[in-house]
Parts: sequence; structure tokens; C-alpha cells
Amino acid sequence: MSDAQHWTQSELLAQMESGWNDFLAYLATLTPEQMTGPTDAAGWTAKDHVMHLAVWEQGIAALLNREDRREAMGLDEAAWDGHDYDDMNGLIRDREAGRSLDDVMQAFRDVHGQLVARISAMTDADLNRPYSAYADDPGNDRPVVGYIVGNTFEHYAEHQPWIEKIVAG
Repeated sequence: MSDAQHWTQSELLAQMESGWNDFLAYLATLTPEQMTGPTDAAGWTAKDHVMHLAVWEQGIAALLNREDRREAMGLDEAAWDGHDYDDMNGLIRDREAGRSLDDVMQAFRDVHGQLVARISAMTDADLNRPYSAYADDPGNDRPVVGYIVGNTFEHYAEHQPWIEKIVAG
């Protein structure tokens, strides 16, 4: 999650679009073999990183729709309640690893489009409401916008160097 700051809808959407376009431009430089072949020490491919990003964005889209984020991400209660992100990410990677590159890229585009559409329907005040306004988490008063930032353009920027390292060998 990103550090809390007040965001307007237009600022957020502009940052999301810029980060999205930059990340897709980088991915476009990679061959299908680079996306699916080399792995890091944990066995992740570049494709796995992209699917990971899509699943976490799906969780944010569900949250903003007041749906169960954990269910939207396909995680069981034990994994979610454990708050062990390495465990959750490993489960997501294992579950999604068999998907084709085309399917992963389409899923990434689809969920991003859904999230942008949802945010486009929100007000500035909605974006700066606490997380607990969207989910049954009464103690979480951090603005939901921080979760959006942390699971979109900041998340892409976090994963790009890892992907670069994978494809560099």
C-alpha cells in the first residue's frame, strides 16, 4: 500500500494511465520466449509477474465494488488471514502458471479496464474514504486510494526490475 496522501480522481487516473502505458511499453519489448521461458530463483517467469499484477488489481476492483477481495483473488481464508504475502503470491502463481501468455495479457488488460471504469465512476471523496468503508475491516482507516496506488502503477514499477532481471538471465 502506498503512503497516504489526498488524491483527486483525475490525478489518480492520470498516474494510473502513465504507469500502465510505461509498463505495457516495456512488456512490448519482450519476446514471447522472454515472457514465458526464463525464471527467477523462485521459478517465476515474466508472465507469472504479469498475472500476479492482474490478480492483485482484481482484488482492488472487487474491494471498490464492496465485494470480497479475498474471493476475487481466489485465495483461501487461511492464506488471506495469515497476511503472508509470499504465501499468497506463491498460491496465485501456482494456480495461474498454466495460463497461456495471450490469456494472461488479456486478463491483465480486462481487469485494468474494469478498475479504470470503476474509479472513473468515483468521486474524489470516495477515493479518500477509509478502506473500512469498502470492506469489513473496522480498524482500517487508511484511505482506500493508497491501496489503489499500491496495486496499480506503484506495483508495476515494483515488478518491472524483477522482470528485467529475469529476462537478462
